[in-house]
Amino acid sequence: MTATSNRRAAMSNASQGRRGGEGREKRRGTGRTVRGRQTRAQLLESAKEIFERDGFLHARIADICDAAGVSHGSFYTYFVSKEEIFKEVADSVEVDLLTLGPAPDDADPIERIRAANEHYLAAYRANAKLMRVIQQVSTIDAEVRATRLQRQEAFARAIERRIRQLQEAGIADPGVDAVYAAQALGGMVASFADYLFNTDNAFGFDLATATDQLTRIWINAVGIRPDAAGGAAPAG
Repeated sequence: MTATSNRRAAMSNASQGRRGGEGREKRRGTGRTVRGRQTRAQLLESAKEIFERDGFLHARIADICDAAGVSHGSFYTYFVSKEEIFKEVADSVEVDLLTLGPAPDDADPIERIRAANEHYLAAYRANAKLMRVIQQVSTIDAEVRATRLQRQEAFARAIERRIRQLQEAGIADPGVDAVYAAQALGGMVASFADYLFNTDNAFGFDLATATDQLTRIWINAVGIRPDAAGGAAPAG
């Protein structure tokens, strides 16, 4: 059996849960009581820690329960399997990564772009270990991979809409293809974040300078002029 087959088998076994999983009805605890919501939240928080520490394949439900101070049997009140809790943890992290808070009403386009880059890098830094695990799991689990792709596509469409708005306002270069730019610029920031926080960072990049430089590259790529945007280009 190949290494890939072994990993797929491990994923399949993980989804079976404590008793083999075959024929067992899926049960999803909704946390209807305060105590239930607290227990579920503890399991999710502990699962994140264990997945970060051990990766997906080596993480054990028993370790998640021990870290949460929850009995092994109680786990199945809230989650069907290790695979299910992993997907919920991964979803929560990636949604946070791609969701921006509202910008100040008086923020100019460059400030908004900078804030978006800063948010992404900071959120990635806080979840870098888990992001590495998510990337690994997405290579062997089609559902995780499909969910990631859908979320990334939605994020790219949001960037595309913003570029078109800037073009229509006469702020960005109308000759830039918004679809290409959205994919390229979103990919640039994501790839740089992975390099910054999931490698030995041989160049010694830091978050503040990275934010400034990625923002400068972003505004130059779509042809935003500081005078047209109503603000100055970032330092760096």
